[in-house]
Amino acid sequence: MRMSAESLYALLPSIYRIRDAEEGFPLRELLGVIAEQAAVVEENIEQLYDDQFIETCADWVAPYIGGLIGYRPLHGATADISSPKAEVANTIGYRRRLGTASVLEQLARDVTGWPARVVEYFLVVATTQRMNHIRPHHHFAPDLRDWRGLEALGTAFDPFSRTVDVRSIERADGRYNLPNVGVHLWRLQAQPRGRRIPAPATRLDDRRRLFSPLGAPLPLFTSPKSETRITQLAGPLNVPGSISRRVLHADLTGEDGGAPPRAIYGPQISGGALGDLQSLVLFIDDVEVGADEVESCNLSDDAGGWANVPAANGDRVAIDPVLGRIALPPDRTGDVSVTYHLGFSAEIGGGEYARAGGFSVPDATHPLLRVPSVAHPTIQSALDALPAMGGIVEILDNGRYEEALAIDIGPGAVVELRAADECFPHLRLPVDLTVRGGDDSSVALDGLLISHGGIVVPDGGGNALRRLTLRHCTLVPGRELNAAGDPSQPGEPSIVINRPSLDLAVASCITGPVLVTRDAMAKLEDTILDAAAVEPLDSAESVAYAAPDGVDFGGPLTLLQVSVFGKVAAERFDLVSNSLLVARPAPGDVAPAVRAERRQAGCMRFSFVPRGSITPRRFRCQPQLAIDEAIAVRAATLGAPVPAPERNAIAVREARRVVPGFVSRRFGRPAYVQLRTSTVREIRTGAADESEMGAFHLAHAPQRETNLRIRLEEYLRFSLEAGAFHET
Repeated sequence: MRMSAESLYALLPSIYRIRDAEEGFPLRELLGVIAEQAAVVEENIEQLYDDQFIETCADWVAPYIGGLIGYRPLHGATADISSPKAEVANTIGYRRRLGTASVLEQLARDVTGWPARVVEYFLVVATTQRMNHIRPHHHFAPDLRDWRGLEALGTAFDPFSRTVDVRSIERADGRYNLPNVGVHLWRLQAQPRGRRIPAPATRLDDRRRLFSPLGAPLPLFTSPKSETRITQLAGPLNVPGSISRRVLHADLTGEDGGAPPRAIYGPQISGGALGDLQSLVLFIDDVEVGADEVESCNLSDDAGGWANVPAANGDRVAIDPVLGRIALPPDRTGDVSVTYHLGFSAEIGGGEYARAGGFSVPDATHPLLRVPSVAHPTIQSALDALPAMGGIVEILDNGRYEEALAIDIGPGAVVELRAADECFPHLRLPVDLTVRGGDDSSVALDGLLISHGGIVVPDGGGNALRRLTLRHCTLVPGRELNAAGDPSQPGEPSIVINRPSLDLAVASCITGPVLVTRDAMAKLEDTILDAAAVEPLDSAESVAYAAPDGVDFGGPLTLLQVSVFGKVAAERFDLVSNSLLVARPAPGDVAPAVRAERRQAGCMRFSFVPRGSITPRRFRCQPQLAIDEAIAVRAATLGAPVPAPERNAIAVREARRVVPGFVSRRFGRPAYVQLRTSTVREIRTGAADESEMGAFHLAHAPQRETNLRIRLEEYLRFSLEAGAFHET
C-alpha cells in the first residue's frame, strides 16, 4: 500500500477533519510531511527486495552478488562500465562457454564499454588442409572478385589468409598464428545528427548539398546494430565504422539478394532492437526519399565542380558517404534535411547526447522561452523578450540560424542560451556575438555550434558582466572551414574577453584561441583549445591563449583535462592538471611557448609541458619526469653524478621520446585529438588516476584496457594467447 497524504488524512475521524478545515488544514499539512518520509521508508523496503536480484538491484549491490559466484570487480571509471550488473548477470553463461570467441567478444564489450570483434587467427592462417577437415572457403590466394573481402582488407573482418607470424600477439606485434586470438576494439562513437529532428543540409547551389553544417568533407558512419544472441559474432554493421561507397551501393540495390529492410539507409530497422536507427536517411521538403530513389556515387572534386553529378535526365539522388556530399537531379531541388551519424571520441563539443543534467530550471522570475515559436521566431527576439532578471532561451531543433546576436542584460540578471536536450543547432554569426551585462550578471551558452564569428565581451560602455560560461559548445577553430576542411581564418580568436574582473568558464567544449585580459580569469575543463593554423602541425606555433593583443600575458588560467594546441602566455597558472600543452616557439620567437609571468603561485601536475617552459612548480609532469628518472637510473649505474654533457644528451633523448602522438590534429576529422595507440606510456597513463592526459581523459581508455587484460586471463583457454587492437 502506498502511503500518501490523502490516504492518511482519510483515516482520521470526520470530527478531526472538520476541525482541521476550520483551522486552515494544519493537520493535513503535517500528515503530508509524515507521508513523504513514510514513502521514503516504503521505497527503501521495496529496494531491499529488488536488491535480491541482479536485474533490479542497485549498482552498489552488484559486486556483492557477484562475490557469491567468485566475480572479481574491475575499474568502473566510465558511465559505460560503472555498473557491473550486465557482466555479473552473464557470468555463469560466460563460464559455460569459457574461451569461445562469442563469449570473449561479449565480455570485451561488457568490461570496456567499446564495441568489439574477436578474431580466431588460426582460421585465417595459410596452412595445408587435412583431408579429414576440409574447409572449401579457406583459400591461400585471395579472390580478387570478392569486393567485400577487399573492402575489409586490413580490418577485423579481413577474410584473407596470411602466412604464419611468430611475433607475440600480446604486445600487438603479430597476429596470424594458430594460438592467437585478437580482440579488436572501436574507440570512436557513432554520434547521431538529426535523430529527433532532421538537420538541414548545407546548400552550395540548387543541386549540390553537404551533410556537414560547416561545408567540409564529412565521412558518414554506421549506426551499430544490436546483436540478438550471445553466440553471434559482430559483423561490420554491429560496430561504428565509416561507410564506403561500395557498401552503400550494395545496401541500396540489395545486390546480395537481400530485400528491404535495408541495414544502412532508411528511418528504422524493422524488427531491430529498440533504439536501433538506420545510419542515414534523406528528406526533400520534409518528405522521406526512398532507397529506390537514391544511389551511391563518387562525388569527389572534378574540374569546375563535382564528378558524376546526376545527368539532366536523371531521377536519382546521389550520395557520397566518404565525403558527405549529396547531388540532386534537376527536378528535385527543394529543401534537403538529413539524418546521419558521424564519428568522434567522446561527448564533448555538443551534439545530440543527453545534457539536461546541467540545465537551469525556470521559475517565476526566470522564464523559459522557446525558439522557434510563433511568439519568438528568432533567437534575438527571444533574448529581447526576457524580463529584467533574465531567463532561459531554448532552441528546439537542429536548424541553422544566421543572425547578428547581442546579449545585453541588467544588474543581477542570469541568462542561459541553450539547445534543447539532444539537439545541436548551428549559429552562423555574420558578426561577433557581443555579451554585456550589469553588476553581478552572468550569461551561459550550452549545446551550440558557433561558426563564422566569435564571442566578445567588450570593456567600457557600462559593461559589468561577472560570469560567462560555455558548456558543450563548439566554437569552430579558425572560425569556419573551407571545402577542403581547412580553417578559413586560421588563428582568429573564438573568445575575446576585454572586460576586467570577469570569470570565464569553459567546460566540455571545442574552441579556437582564447584571448583574456590580464584582470579577468579563465577556467577550461574537459576541453580542446586549438590555435588552428593552416597546417595542423603548425598550430603549436600559433597563439592559443594570451591577452587580447595576442602577445601579452592573459589572465590567470586553470586547465583541467584540456588538450591545448598552441602557445600559452598567462599571468599565472592557478592549476594545470591532467592536460596536454602541445606548443613550440615560432621561428624568431625569443620567449618560450608556454610561460607564466608569476611563477610563485599555482601548480602544474600530471601534465605534458614542453621543455623550457616558464611555469610554477611542477609535480610529475612530462617530459621532465622521464628526464629526471632516466638521469637517476644512469647515476645509479655509474655510481656517481652524471656529467653535464651526458645529462644534456639524456634530456634531449627523453624530450624527443616522450611526446604525445595524435591520429589527427585537424578539427572536423573523426579521430580529432585522439591519442595514437603507439603514444608512450608516460602520456597514455600519465594522469593522476593513470588515465591519459588531455581532453579525452574522461574516456578512461587505459582503465578499459586493463579491465580487458584481467578478464582475458580469466576466460582465455590454456595455450591460447590474446592481444587487443584498436580499429579506430
